[in-house]
Amino acid sequence: MKRAVVLLSGGLDSATTLAICREQDFEAHALSFRYGQRHAREIAAAEKIAHSLGAKEHRIAEIDLRLFAGSALTSDLPVPKGRATKEMAAAIPTTYVPARNTVFLAYALAYAESLGAADIFIGANAVDYSGYPDCRPEFLRAFEQLANLATRAGVEGTRYKIHAPLLQMTKAEIIQRGHSLGVDFSLTHSCYDPTPDGLACGECDSCQLRRQGFRAAGLEDPIAYLMNLRDKLGIFALTKEEQRTIAFVVLMFALGLAVKHYRVTHQATGPAQEHAKVEMPAAKAHPP
Repeated sequence: MKRAVVLLSGGLDSATTLAICREQDFEAHALSFRYGQRHAREIAAAEKIAHSLGAKEHRIAEIDLRLFAGSALTSDLPVPKGRATKEMAAAIPTTYVPARNTVFLAYALAYAESLGAADIFIGANAVDYSGYPDCRPEFLRAFEQLANLATRAGVEGTRYKIHAPLLQMTKAEIIQRGHSLGVDFSLTHSCYDPTPDGLACGECDSCQLRRQGFRAAGLEDPIAYLMNLRDKLGIFALTKEEQRTIAFVVLMFALGLAVKHYRVTHQATGPAQEHAKVEMPAAKAHPP
């Protein structure tokens, strides 16, 4: 059986890619990265997916891309939320991590060469394009050329191939393909800005593309979203910052009512107090 390295993030795209790799009778060696991402819950998801889909091996590489500033995924920059699809594609978003796929593919190439494997799978997608330049077909073709020029195996005759089976699929088509291959999407994690306990926000670009994809595919998304929980539970599902804001507004409203009550009471009692005053005669001085 031929070996292949599969980049596995823990999201639905990479899970479907792993399922396709297995369908093509490759012995799949999954590779994930803990790179300082704020959505590190995806690592736990990747572990479950690798086991569920029968990966031969699953390795997790430890690197720190927080060394390079400029991404909302590896810093305190706010994650864009509530954007329309056209707005997502208008420019490279702040969630772009500098050269991330180049770094990941370089690790995958080293892993493949050490295994004697010539095939690398990546879940890049160019149709539901979120502005990432390292998900384009020309980038993947260029990296394949690099792989065949920059390795001992390539020089000695091995022909490396970068497989991107999702490249021309819509998100709905990816979900339908994964569903047909038995991918358990409840194990996957897509959110860029989850809560501390791992609940997806439902409003970042990744969550929105996922939700739109499931609707278009005619399938139910099996994961829960914070925005849906808020609708059901109201204030109890709000973030601490939102709760503080609401508490401040309520306090200001209560203070306003108290001031208004004081003024009304003062105006009502003021004249009565004036009429109640009694003129006291001045005390006469008595001779000693």
